Formats: sequence, C-alpha cells, structure tokens
Amino acid sequence: MTPRSAGGVVCAPLSAETAAPPRLAVGASEQALTELGTFCLKAFLVAQFFSLTRLFFGEHLGSGLLGYATAAGVGSIALLFPAVVSHGLRAGSLFGTLVPGARLWLAATSALAAGLFLYGWLAKGYAVEPTLHDLGPYVVILSSVVLGSIRRVWRDTDRLILALFVAGLLVNVVAMTEITTVASELDAEGRVARDVLGYRTQWALAFWPLLLLTARSRPPRTALVILAGSFFVLVQQILFQKRSPSVRVALFLAVFLLVLPRFQPQAQAEAERRTKAMVAAVGALVLAAALTLSPWLFRGQLAGLARRLSGESYSGGAAAMLTWENERFFEAGMFFRTLQPLELVVGRGFGGYFVADTPGWGVWMDDLHQVASRALHIGALMPFFKGGLVFTVTYYAGLALALVRGRRCLHDPLGAAAFFILLLHAVFIFQESWFSLSTSFDLVMVGLCMGYLLSRERDAAPPRARRLALVRPRT
Repeated sequence: MTPRSAGGVVCAPLSAETAAPPRLAVGASEQALTELGTFCLKAFLVAQFFSLTRLFFGEHLGSGLLGYATAAGVGSIALLFPAVVSHGLRAGSLFGTLVPGARLWLAATSALAAGLFLYGWLAKGYAVEPTLHDLGPYVVILSSVVLGSIRRVWRDTDRLILALFVAGLLVNVVAMTEITTVASELDAEGRVARDVLGYRTQWALAFWPLLLLTARSRPPRTALVILAGSFFVLVQQILFQKRSPSVRVALFLAVFLLVLPRFQPQAQAEAERRTKAMVAAVGALVLAAALTLSPWLFRGQLAGLARRLSGESYSGGAAAMLTWENERFFEAGMFFRTLQPLELVVGRGFGGYFVADTPGWGVWMDDLHQVASRALHIGALMPFFKGGLVFTVTYYAGLALALVRGRRCLHDPLGAAAFFILLLHAVFIFQESWFSLSTSFDLVMVGLCMGYLLSRERDAAPPRARRLALVRPRT
C-alpha cells in the first residue's frame, strides 16, 4: 500500500534512492562542501539586501557606495552556482531533491532561458548588459527552486532571512520619516509615494509573507516582531496608495488569521486564541502609532487609496481597473500591437524591447538611441514578451505543478505557507511587476516555495521533520 503524508501527497517510498541520497563524501570534506554552499547563499542574500537598500545607504553614508552596491547585487548572482552545486551534490543530484516532473521542467526552463539569452545577444544583436539583466531573474528563481527542495537550506538560512527582515524594517522606518516633508497637510490625499526614499527601499521587506505565514512555528517574541513588521508593510502600502499591494497584504493577513487555523490540530485552540489576541494588539498599536505620529497624513493617504480603489478616475468605475482603461493593460495593448507572427512563438529574446505607439511611454535607452520599454508592468506577460508561447507555457507549467502538489500539502505548516504564497503570487502577477532584479527577494521567496512543494524530500519526511524544516528546534 502506498504511504501518504498528512496532506494527501503520495510519499516516495523510503528506499535507498529516496530516503538516503547517495553520499559523495564523508567527514570533513562533506562538511566543507555544505558550508561552502551555505556561505555562498548567505553572501548572495546579504549582497542583495545592500543592493535593494543602496539608495538609503548612499544618502546616509555617501553616494560612492551606490556603484559598489549595484555591482554587488548583479555580481552576487554568480554565487548561486556554487550554492546549488554544493547543496545539490550533498543531496545526491544537481537537481536537489526535486521530483522527476520538476526536474524535467527545470531542465527545459533553464535550456530555454539560456537559448533566449543567446538569441537576444547573438541573433538579435542586443547589448549584452540588457540581455544579462533579463537572464538574471530566471537564474535566481531556478536556483532557488533547487535550493528550496533541500530541507537543510531552509534551516541554514532562516535566521539570516529573519535578520535581514529586521534590518529592512529599520531601514524603511527611517526612510519613511521623510514623507511628512514631501506631503502637504493642505493636500493630505495627494499621492507622493515616488518622492519618498521608503518607496525605493520597500523591496528589502519582501520576505514578510513567508515569515508571517510561519509565525505560529516561532517563539512568541519572534512572532511579535514579524506581526509588527507585517502591519508596517500594510501601513506603508496605504501611505503609498498602492492598490494591489494593499489588497495583497490584507489577503495574507486573512489567510494567516482565518485559513491556516483550519489545518491546525484542535489541541492548539488555546494557542490560536493567544495568536489572534496578539494580532489584534499589534494591529491596534501600529494603527495608533500611525494616527498619533501624523494623523492628517495617514487619514489623507487612506482616503486617497480608497478613492483609487473606487475607480473614480475611470469612466467604467472600479471594474474598469481590469480593462484597457487601466494604465498597465493599456501598456500591454501597445506591446501586442507591435508583435510579429514569429514573436508569438519565440518572443523577442532576452534584451528585447518595444516602442510604444503612444507618446509618453518608455524611457530613453542609450544602447538603442531611442525611447523604448524592456519591461511590462503586468508581470505575467514577461515570459511571453521575451520568449513567446513556448517559454510562457513551459515556465508556468512549473508554477502550476507546484500549486497542484501544494493543494494536497496544506496540513504541513511550511507547505501551507508555500502554497498560499504561490497562489497569491499567481493572482497578483497580473497586476504587479515581476521578473526584475529589483524584486530579487521576491524571486528568491517564490523559488524557495516552489522548490519545497516540488521536493520528494518533503514527501518522505515524517510530520515532525516537516514542522522543523524552517525553524530550528529550540534547546
């Protein structure tokens, strides 16, 4: 009889192939291999943090740091290769512990990404820098998928991810203080988001959904910090008058409060009441702080956000936000009008661009000597933009496979967190940008979650091992 996990996923038999991957070395050499991979992965995450917050440090410590931080963000991607190789070899394969279908998807997506890089650079003649810029996000995602399939990677990086989140909170709290200098009490509802340094450092907080949805598995003090940070992110999006991000944060909070408890044992009912009391207390304190520090600003920006959500600026009202009246969909329409038949199949390659047929769209490209766009604000269309239907179907097949497996893993706490992160990612990618190194922490988080749901190691692990996959046991 085939064994199953608590979530209903068919577990791989505890054979030599599944339960104990081939060990390539023993003792000190094996440990050194693992430590190398862990060091490279942690160095990558730290470098990305400084890249995502480079404007903050440049403003406070000198603009000379900007070039180094930017170079670190791009160059650190190379650290993912030794991280994948060392952890993969320790796990018995360069594919980590991915299930066979996921391995096929990873190989196909990697080959297509490499092909699109060569197609854009050599066949289309695009400059190497923009082609590498398009390749980078896929390197991050696919590497993270492999690493996310290995349980040890989650344990080794959890404390660092939490530390980077706390550091990101400190940076963003300071960076947001200038909003009262660019906003006017006479026009409290005016949207001033892009003029605030905090708007450009918010991406350093991108791990908050993963931390929030796993907060129940953490010590109370750690959970308290995570909850406070999550509510800070919500307040931040309100002050920025960001429609999709504000709704997305609210939905994650709803999942944490209302959905995840359905999959928790009844014996934890008392702990769940304490958790909800903590959420209510933290939420009330954050709201009180926002109203106390600058009541006119918070109320004004909240009113401005409500007005934007109402769709009053569109002739069709709120529903028009999902039609061509929405600027993002209008941009996509201009892109589709420039497509040639072959590009429907293979796209324009990495480094590809389009020239809008409406004035005022795009930015000046030095390598092209014209105004053009290399990205779309609807992130879901980016694989099609660069790789056509072939790349689009291939890439999203992996996301769909992870969601299908994740739907049957909801009794695994980390599996449930990974599933809802991917589910909301799949929904909001139709309204939010994606596939950019400016969202590198988002790329890592989604890749890790895909890897976890596509891992045979997760299937074979006993329930207690799954609970401890992210959080180290306390001693």
